Amino acid sequence: MIKDGIDWEQLYQDKFTPWDVKRPDSHLADIVQNTPIRPCRALELGCGTGTNAIWLAGRGFDVTAMDLSATALAQARAKDGADACAFVLADFFEDPLPGTDFGFVFDLGCLHGFSNPEHRDMLARRIAQCLREGGHWLNISSSLDGQAVCPSRLSAGQITAAVEPYFEIVSLTATHLDNLSVEDKQEMGLAPDLPAPCAFCTLMRKRAPEQE
Repeated sequence: MIKDGIDWEQLYQDKFTPWDVKRPDSHLADIVQNTPIRPCRALELGCGTGTNAIWLAGRGFDVTAMDLSATALAQARAKDGADACAFVLADFFEDPLPGTDFGFVFDLGCLHGFSNPEHRDMLARRIAQCLREGGHWLNISSSLDGQAVCPSRLSAGQITAAVEPYFEIVSLTATHLDNLSVEDKQEMGLAPDLPAPCAFCTLMRKRAPEQE
């Protein structure tokens, strides 16, 4: 997957994974528990060490989870509950789509990893192709607001420009990324009291095909 030249496998081998907070994402949990997202066939892009995928599977979702890093997926498969998920080493841009009948797609930080608008458009289009009619996509992206803690950040306008050709925006909420641990902040050279980076939590529904 084209992602601004980042070598994700090397980062996992180096154990530099400050985005891995080792608990289910709070925004994902809130959406699943408090919106009409019901257990269905689900796809997680950039699943890393599988925390969110395993959490979804534990709530009745039939989960396929993809990542570019073999090291991350090996860690995911070693976790309790991993047998309930299908972990796939693949490039979402280059390899065949994992299916076209998913009801829910989740990604934490994939969209904001693309500085090129054409790549963001391509990601949104391929996600739409994976979803059945009326399916939902939940994206968490760091935002341009607040301190520049994350190297990859998007504005609300950049998010909507990428997704609206293919998705209706159900909600776009200004929030924060889940807090890093003190150890993670030390590893990144950040002050322990640094606030969590600002983010956008965007829930989208696939657009119905236009009537001829």
